[in-house]
Amino acid sequence: MIRILARPALRATQRRCASTVSTTSTSTTVSEIPLANLELRWKTMSTQDKASVTKHLEQLQAGDWTKMTLEQKKAAYWVAFGPHGARTPLTGPNHGIKVFAGTAGMVGVSTAIFLWMMSKGSEKPITTTKEWQEASNEYARANKINPLSGVSSENYKGSGFVHISKD
Repeated sequence: MIRILARPALRATQRRCASTVSTTSTSTTVSEIPLANLELRWKTMSTQDKASVTKHLEQLQAGDWTKMTLEQKKAAYWVAFGPHGARTPLTGPNHGIKVFAGTAGMVGVSTAIFLWMMSKGSEKPITTTKEWQEASNEYARANKINPLSGVSSENYKGSGFVHISKD
């Protein structure tokens, strides 16, 4: 709750201590919450203090903004747009390095699993033999597959479906 002061006392208090908010806690003691460096103390403030500071700043903004001090304007901006609550950043320091290391680790693990599976695999498929690939070339010529630029075209000089194997 914001402590209500008499008008002359309020003006004197504002001049003397323009960057503080007077609040009362549940134990009826008065505590002063300074607005200077609010962003550094926000995490350690109680929920009641945060609410009272927010309410006080809302009341100040409802009035003439030219009468607000620079610290009050900074505090109001930080409460409205600061990185707290729903605007807390999802990533922290060194996040890019962690993502890169995790991605590199997963690529390494998947490569190791792939190579292990290939070493445990059975024979190569019959379609990778040179005889099969040559038969595929003959089939393509007989059925005139891709007559513009493929095996069936005039003056074709490529190898067609035959690929050099590493056997």
